[in-house]
Amino acid sequence: MRISAVIGFVFLFALGMVPAQSRRAPVFSESGETEKKAAEKIESQTITTSSPTSMRDDEVIRVETDLVVIPAQIADRRGNHVGDIRREEFKIYENGVEQEIAYFSNENQPFTVALVLDMSYSSVFKLTEIQAAAMAFVNQLRENDRVLIVSFDEQVRVLCEPTDNRKVLRLAIEGAKIASGTSLYTALDLVLGEKMREISGRKAIVLLSDAVDTSSPKVSAADVLRQIVETDVLIYPIQYDTYDDVQKSRKESAQVFYDENDRPYAVEKPRVRGEREADYREAREFAGELANRTGGRVYRVSSTANLTRAFSNIADELRKIYSLGYYPTGVRQSGARYRLKVRVYRPDLVIRARNNYIPTKNRLSER
Repeated sequence: MRISAVIGFVFLFALGMVPAQSRRAPVFSESGETEKKAAEKIESQTITTSSPTSMRDDEVIRVETDLVVIPAQIADRRGNHVGDIRREEFKIYENGVEQEIAYFSNENQPFTVALVLDMSYSSVFKLTEIQAAAMAFVNQLRENDRVLIVSFDEQVRVLCEPTDNRKVLRLAIEGAKIASGTSLYTALDLVLGEKMREISGRKAIVLLSDAVDTSSPKVSAADVLRQIVETDVLIYPIQYDTYDDVQKSRKESAQVFYDENDRPYAVEKPRVRGEREADYREAREFAGELANRTGGRVYRVSSTANLTRAFSNIADELRKIYSLGYYPTGVRQSGARYRLKVRVYRPDLVIRARNNYIPTKNRLSER
């Protein structure tokens, strides 16, 4: 009896000394478990151990995992979705080193989508056209997909928190109003930092804007780009070009003077932020980076028909996302950038997936 007790004590003590890394969550595959449930299971892991010298019997050590989740879209050269790729056909590389795939799903799982609408005067679309296209997009999502509605001009307005209630979403979209200013960077900073970060499961941002910021006082494009590599949010910019309209408006508002021979000449006011050709070049680059770094896609539109089609295509793409996850090998360095590469060993495929990420903090055990 005494020998059994000693063996039991040694077993419990050894269990308490197992490194946290060896107690990771089990591998998930196409078993029917949704990504959200898997993430919740991973995030909520607790391990209870006891030690006669340093721990109370009921003391709990919470172990945070560092599962990196990568949304990926696979298409053929014609742009058609390829939905029959098996887990063993995927390869994930971090900084050139292959990683073991610990999570895989190709199911039609729910999304939380942030619909971010530029409501500045510079929009090439009328308010009613934007509202109609946005509502058509919402109606094409699945019933259990949730949508967050945000509009911005000089101010950022959260019109609706994430919900799948279509009536609430319609009222929120109808509540959007046109005003002056374009605080694009502030709007994205709010959505990424305060709204989407704490949401588990699949996430995406659909941004309708010319991507030219004119009035964000504290947030820059670089700030937003740094923030997106700390998240697993897909971003789809729907971008229109307002450069010609802005130049036309400048000419119309120019002051007319007369020289000594009574000949008229126009004097335009100095160009400000959002009126220069360089601003529009930077806007195109910014929209491209939002998509490329997250695995999304830029849609450039110039007509109401193109706008509606872009929303429709995005709604369709969100139903065709693979989710891949892995536990990184080696020690994580908070703030360091890690390069990601997703490969599928089939010919003639186009792969869209995020290409890097930055851990926000070291994932360490905490008492």
